[in-house]
Amino acid sequence: MLVWTLVVGPVALAQTQPKDAGDDVYVVQPGDTCGTIGRKLFGDAGKGSATLHALNKMGPPPHDLKPGTVLRVRGEPDARLTFIKPEVNSKRAGKPDWFQANTGQGLWRLDSVNTLRQAGAEMTFRDLTRLQMNENALVVIYGQDTPATDTVKKAGGVELLQGELSLSLAELRGEGLGVKMPAATVATRSKDLVVGVDAQQMTRVSVFDGQAEVSARGQRVRVPRDHGTRVEKGKEPEPPRLLPEAPAWVGGTRSVRLLLDGQGVDETLAWAPVERADTYRVELARDERFNDRVHEASVPAAPAALESVARALAPGQYYARVRAVDAAGLLGRVSEVRQVEVLRVKTERGSLGPQGLQGTWPLEFSVEGAEALEARLDGRPTALPVRLEQVGVHTLELRPRGMPEARPETLSLTVSPPRVDVTLEPLAEAFQARLLVRDEQGAPLDVPATALALRGLEGTRVEPLAKQPDGALAARVLPVERDGERVASVEALWGDTPLQRREARTPAPKPPPSGVTPEAARVSVLGAPSGGRLDAAPLPTVFLPQALLVELRAQPGVEGLAEVSGARLALAVEGRVGERVALGAALRARPGQPSDPSATVAGRVWLSDLPTFRAILSFEGLWAGAGSDEDARGLWLRPALLLGGQWDRWALSTSQGYALRPGQARATWDSTYQGWFLPRPTLALGVEVGALLGATPQEKGPHAYAAGVGARWKHGGLELGASVRRGLGPRGPALWGTWSGQVTLGWSGVWALRPQ
Repeated sequence: MLVWTLVVGPVALAQTQPKDAGDDVYVVQPGDTCGTIGRKLFGDAGKGSATLHALNKMGPPPHDLKPGTVLRVRGEPDARLTFIKPEVNSKRAGKPDWFQANTGQGLWRLDSVNTLRQAGAEMTFRDLTRLQMNENALVVIYGQDTPATDTVKKAGGVELLQGELSLSLAELRGEGLGVKMPAATVATRSKDLVVGVDAQQMTRVSVFDGQAEVSARGQRVRVPRDHGTRVEKGKEPEPPRLLPEAPAWVGGTRSVRLLLDGQGVDETLAWAPVERADTYRVELARDERFNDRVHEASVPAAPAALESVARALAPGQYYARVRAVDAAGLLGRVSEVRQVEVLRVKTERGSLGPQGLQGTWPLEFSVEGAEALEARLDGRPTALPVRLEQVGVHTLELRPRGMPEARPETLSLTVSPPRVDVTLEPLAEAFQARLLVRDEQGAPLDVPATALALRGLEGTRVEPLAKQPDGALAARVLPVERDGERVASVEALWGDTPLQRREARTPAPKPPPSGVTPEAARVSVLGAPSGGRLDAAPLPTVFLPQALLVELRAQPGVEGLAEVSGARLALAVEGRVGERVALGAALRARPGQPSDPSATVAGRVWLSDLPTFRAILSFEGLWAGAGSDEDARGLWLRPALLLGGQWDRWALSTSQGYALRPGQARATWDSTYQGWFLPRPTLALGVEVGALLGATPQEKGPHAYAAGVGARWKHGGLELGASVRRGLGPRGPALWGTWSGQVTLGWSGVWALRPQ
């Protein structure tokens, strides 16, 4: 089997010529003299001593040689081994034994070098001429016995007994190099020449630069550039023939490959066919001179594109070349060198494999040697290293910088959502959802609240997520009631990607009797503020009733105590006729004076759509009978704006009203503020302050204030209430009474609507 190689550039000899002890030096032993050493090494004391003096700076005789001194015993070698790929053996001239060669070893006249199977070697002569040996090659060095007269020392020829050589003459070499083979002799001045001897001792010569003369059987053939010949042993050289052209690479002369696992990368080397090709020889090496080859193959010719696959390449820089071989076994011109870069992908999170890079959010990775690459992510230019935060499958393309025609290396990137742990814990009448985001190792990840979404399922409502001090995300979840249970069902999403579902259940409270609502009414504890101890208004707050409420109010009086208001009784009815509208009426009278009642009708409309804040427009019409204070008797109309809301166990309401007398230039402005605390849904504790100011321009009106506290308790449809108030300011005692109290008994068990 013939193999081949090619030299593509010079090498500095000074960098590769370490001394080989035991070949060209001698270590002085005790009792040694120049004469004894000369006799031992050269067979003659006088000539040997003269040789030692010529090779070493020893000064004038006599010489006192100290044991351990290293003396040169040979001159500069004709060549040195500047590269070896085991196993390579060498043999000294005139000695029968072969020994293992080493890099930097000197070679003198008639020394031999033998490359074994899958081995290779490079020799560099004194004038920097290079000779490369492929596997199974045997070469004998022919040095010169006499020094050269010009400024550049010339190396002698070589004898090739078997195998194949690539020769590259030095630029300043003044004469040709001779190669002796069993069937022919070649004299060449070419800088690029390949000669070979096969098992049948047939000689083949391919010339790619300059020319060569091939001699055999007394005949000489001149082989010009890009031609070759062969010589069968015992015959004359064949006429030169044109060599095949250099093949062209398919996919450009530079490629980038990414190492995704520890198994290495397979690189496909593809090229276009050329004429006169019988086979192709393709090589891939770690160095530009193709000494350290990692892949060699012979590929039969075909009319379509051809290829050879180099397996399991480790990270690094590689060089590839291919040339055709014609039917006579002559090598054609070599292709342009193709560069192959194998780069390692590094990532702190995720896994690498044949399918690409897979990992959870955020996916970060880098590529060794990225400064020489151009990258495109999903078709758009990007910089390396890459940080991916968008969940899904992405495509990264890498090309050598400045080579848009090069075949891109494509890497699939799969970004998965992180792991999310969702818990649901009961919280009063609702649940609290907690979301904790973790990476692949289970460590918490700090993510913005907008990265995640929590949606309710099967009627469950979810409030917005909020960041907690411990890094978790939390939200209030409002359940639905189903089959006697409160059921909360939620699903966590990363963008549009579902992550985890959770469902929690707690026993639902026993429902109240039909038509009965669970919450106590939040009513005014001061009574109607439109004047004169009226206490006949229905429920002037921002909270609409949940059911029809029928209520009896009693204000006890104490005879003989002027600071305590007199007794009164009132019957009030209010209910919702729709989701946003409530109507009410009230009738009030003094005990013992039923013929002088006062009456009120009222309506309220819910204006806002917010779940916690509400705005209500109220309109009341009041007839104050003879039992009322003189200033308050008659018809009053009172529009009002009510604002407020409820937040968990707290509720607030304010009423801003303007009462006027039709047909008269009299008006009052009233303002009240109520607050409630609900330790339980069936118990409401309230506090209220109010003010009544005259609003008539022509005359000074009332100027009064009041404050009160109260409580209401609900059991089933029954509601009980109690309150106490005090009038303040110049007219407070006259309008509200210095002190007054009120107890209420109500029923709200009819026409219940949804809770507020």
